[in-house]
Amino acid sequence: MSAPPCANHADRMASAACAHCDRPICTECMRHAPVGWQCPDCIAAGAKKTKVIRPFANPGRTGIVGSTNPTPVVIGLIAANVVVFVASGFGKSSVINRFGVLSHHVRQSDQYYRLFTAMFLHLSVLHIASNMFTLLIVGPAVEVMLGKTRFLALYLIAGLGGSVASYLFSPANSVGAGASGAIFGVMGAYVVLAHRRRQPLGVVVVLIAFNLVIGFTGGIDWRDHLGGLVVGLLLALLYEYAGELRQPAGRILLTVGSSLVVLAALGILLVAFPPENVTLLFS
Repeated sequence: MSAPPCANHADRMASAACAHCDRPICTECMRHAPVGWQCPDCIAAGAKKTKVIRPFANPGRTGIVGSTNPTPVVIGLIAANVVVFVASGFGKSSVINRFGVLSHHVRQSDQYYRLFTAMFLHLSVLHIASNMFTLLIVGPAVEVMLGKTRFLALYLIAGLGGSVASYLFSPANSVGAGASGAIFGVMGAYVVLAHRRRQPLGVVVVLIAFNLVIGFTGGIDWRDHLGGLVVGLLLALLYEYAGELRQPAGRILLTVGSSLVVLAALGILLVAFPPENVTLLFS
């Protein structure tokens, strides 16, 4: 009795039968398995069902607040803030006045760079310590979930969102400075991402609420906090949706496009609404 033809190659005689599905297979289709030979289809199906164990995987990269080790971008941002704080004379008032958000200087003198430089300025050791501690706690989890590039983009754009809100709604003679807007954006992003991944988020929600209350009751720029929070929430939603797209080109296009749209919206707010007109509504 002659051998049956191969199930995958009808022009070839089978040399064995698959140990899993019993189909005849030729020598080219034979794959070594723990028990006998298997066909390529059964090997592929088994690989999909097998749980991959990575003995050297980092357990500190869980994406959960309190269980995620410091990450590269977070460490770099903390280092940049500390270096600027030291270079500014530990929050010297003349440096804050020169590079912080002062609404009339931003608009009348076209010093829009203040919206960016203010994000890295701090008024005191307590100010920078509280901001960097919060970033160190929440930032790594968001960086793990978003990736380095998207996390950095969200941090910077949320920081700009906070600066724009401070520019529009703060009294003209007040100076805005600090990374709080960016950090509120990171905390808002964590709430969105953790909610979608069914991860614990209660601690961060309490942290946001506590800092908002302090901002409204003390001499803290709550406008910067709210601006950064809103932008962080929005970008996290857009980035998360982009990450779910199957095509890499679509993910990149939506990520870059949504970032540019948010930046454009902030730019329109700067041009369309003079701060002196906006602050009258809240005075």
